Amino acid sequence: MFNNWWKSIDRINFLLIIFLIIVGIILSFSINDSFSLVNKHLLYSITGLLIIIYLSTQKIKTLRRFALVGVITCFIILILILLIGNEIKGSSRWFKIGAISIQPSEFLKPFFLMVSAWFLSRGVQGHKISMYLVFAAFFIFAGLIILQPDFGMTLLFSISFFCQLFIAGLSIFLVVLAIILLFLLSIFSYFRFEHVKKRIDNFIDPTGDTYQIDSSINAFKSGGLLGKGPGQGVLKEKIPDAHTDFIFAVAGEELGFIVCCIIVFIILLIIIRTFINLFKFEEPYKIIAIVGLTSCYGLQSLINIFSSLGAIPTKGMTLPLISYGGSSMISSAILFGFILSLTRRVSDEKN
Repeated sequence: MFNNWWKSIDRINFLLIIFLIIVGIILSFSINDSFSLVNKHLLYSITGLLIIIYLSTQKIKTLRRFALVGVITCFIILILILLIGNEIKGSSRWFKIGAISIQPSEFLKPFFLMVSAWFLSRGVQGHKISMYLVFAAFFIFAGLIILQPDFGMTLLFSISFFCQLFIAGLSIFLVVLAIILLFLLSIFSYFRFEHVKKRIDNFIDPTGDTYQIDSSINAFKSGGLLGKGPGQGVLKEKIPDAHTDFIFAVAGEELGFIVCCIIVFIILLIIIRTFINLFKFEEPYKIIAIVGLTSCYGLQSLINIFSSLGAIPTKGMTLPLISYGGSSMISSAILFGFILSLTRRVSDEKN
């Protein structure tokens, strides 16, 4: 059974995924002296790897059903968050169950993109009601996320869905309309949410509060080509959430420019290899789902890296598979489990 699975999956992508997970574990060791964070991250990483392997063995039909249950569950939790959610730094993004905190918007991304691909593929085949349903679901979920408020996640969620719309071959009018709506949403968020306005103003005005970005850039400079070595950096002691939002800057300081370039190269290689796999498939569902999931991963990685480099306003977004966080790790594992299953070489599978 293992031999069949190993021969059927994209083995290179699987090994690249493991490499990124290992980088995250190394950085978690360097960030926390008490080992409490290390133990948790190690547990999340092992759990994530097992989820990737398990999901990659499943049939597409099984994954669609799993994703549909996940979408419904996320919808319920997002509603509960608006009613009884815990507010952290001005946002209610987390749902606590005992000692466990869950960020449902993280899980919504892979679940929704798997389900939306099915509805869009049905719509392409002439089932107009499927189009109406998926658009209605998208606007409902986007509205629930922006109400938390979480503009960065809304942006990522929306662009990933728009990528699916584009590859599904919808009219250019709908794509332009979606872009206009996204632009209007950005303007609304700027004037409605103080933390969004503050981040954009600080990015535009160099005289504003740029402490996080300045510290992040200085970390890259001090790391040089080879870095100071694991555990030797000081950025993690200066910036809150360095182990999540600014983990790439920590890598720059402790592991150096060369390792950061390798990380970026591996991320790009995973994306390119996955897109190349698209040429092997004719089923609209697989193509649309793979494009949505891969775009989501690529955009989130890009946002995190560019934020660390000061190229865009900070978004408070993790670097998949590397940043600390249970919700981030498990949702990324689900996403890659879906991708590896969708790209498997299985000739007799019924979708």
